[in-house]
Amino acid sequence: MGKRSEVNDGDYGEQWGKLLFIGRYENRSASFSKDRSPFQIDIDRITFSSSFRRLGQKTQVHLLTKNDDVHTRLSHSLEVACVGRSLGVKVGYWLEEQRTLPDGIKPEHIGEIVQAACLAHDIGNPPFGHAAEEAIKEYFVDLFESGNKIQINEEQKRDLTKFDGNAMAFRVLTHKEFYESNGGMRLTYPTLGAVLKYPWTSNATEKSKFSCFQTELKALHDVAEKLKMRRLDSGKRDNTVKYARHPLAYLVEAADDICYKILDLEDAVTIGLLPANLIINKFRPILKLSSDNECLLKSETVSTRLKIGLIRGKLVGRIIDEAIEIFKKDDVYHQIMNGELNGSLLDNVQAPPSSAWSVVEQLYNEEALIDRIYKNPKNILLELGTYNLMETLFGAMSNAAAEVANGYQLSSKTKIVAKFLKDRGYSKIESNSHYENIMMILDYVVSITDRHAISLNKQCLGLGD
Repeated sequence: MGKRSEVNDGDYGEQWGKLLFIGRYENRSASFSKDRSPFQIDIDRITFSSSFRRLGQKTQVHLLTKNDDVHTRLSHSLEVACVGRSLGVKVGYWLEEQRTLPDGIKPEHIGEIVQAACLAHDIGNPPFGHAAEEAIKEYFVDLFESGNKIQINEEQKRDLTKFDGNAMAFRVLTHKEFYESNGGMRLTYPTLGAVLKYPWTSNATEKSKFSCFQTELKALHDVAEKLKMRRLDSGKRDNTVKYARHPLAYLVEAADDICYKILDLEDAVTIGLLPANLIINKFRPILKLSSDNECLLKSETVSTRLKIGLIRGKLVGRIIDEAIEIFKKDDVYHQIMNGELNGSLLDNVQAPPSSAWSVVEQLYNEEALIDRIYKNPKNILLELGTYNLMETLFGAMSNAAAEVANGYQLSSKTKIVAKFLKDRGYSKIESNSHYENIMMILDYVVSITDRHAISLNKQCLGLGD
């Protein structure tokens, strides 16, 4: 248990009043109306954005699968949002019981904030998922070790060699969508706070995960200041920033953890990586199913898909309740409010083996599911192709960025790249710094779908479409 410091128990009401500050990024006004809360407007803005729509053609886990039952980033995000809303509403009602909800904020509004943040949590992921994240990192590591003259500083280099979809999500939300370079989606501050899973810069931690590029440093300071998020670093280095997480960010993370761990099991059964009985037999004893549900699982006329769906639904419900109980524990809650909690909510499960989350973790460990699901032979080969694809796409565009930064006469190839980006709504490559041009290229490459990435790769190699 973390030491009791910074915030006293009696101050939580005042603290929540700051954490739920009603205002929009870029100091835009936000207010409640008869038909929509500010947070419902956030949900609508995210849902109707082109970045969110394109998640329907981006990989969740299984690359280029032709099975329509397997999750995409879009279906995953929608399901995470449903779980997040449930978590948020439950916490909202508990805060109401504790009399720590600010005036005008209802329990349902907490659910809406978490739902909005969950919808947006993967909006910065590149095509081909985590394989592409690793490929982007490796590309820039090789580029900076090549001896080429790169006119960017060490903090900017670290942004690229540690590239993180979480940081790209914050960039999309505050910079790219709707009001480009003028507030992005202009979401409410509480939603942006809940999105910031890792509210620090790439150079503020030895860990690989972070939620803010140098380009969005001002935005991070603004969100943290408006919500009075506690600063954890010394504040002596201007480009190195680390804040404590917003308490609702733990609920967003828990919703994501619940969905990917359980829904990835369901997908693995769907594409034949795991036998259905492994899932059914492992979780059936702890779920205390009704007699009707037990009959359904025993029936030979009921499809495997429906049986797995039943297990999944019951399991998600159980773990939601477990996560809430963890959040409400005195020591855990105090650590959350002080920015002292290590790990995620679900990392702090200290329950008997009959706890649903403990059984999920046990199954992953016993059956080596990390290897069986995420490192299966088909995925391994396609991940190798992802490295080649990212190298092709970034190769042509990064050379163009270097020519501009170094003041060279632009080659014909660079002029083609510049026109290509301009035709797609991006600013003139000739007018930006080297780092800004690289970030603009990242904006484009990350925004495209799996299918579009393959098409572009073939065109860049002169293979047609």
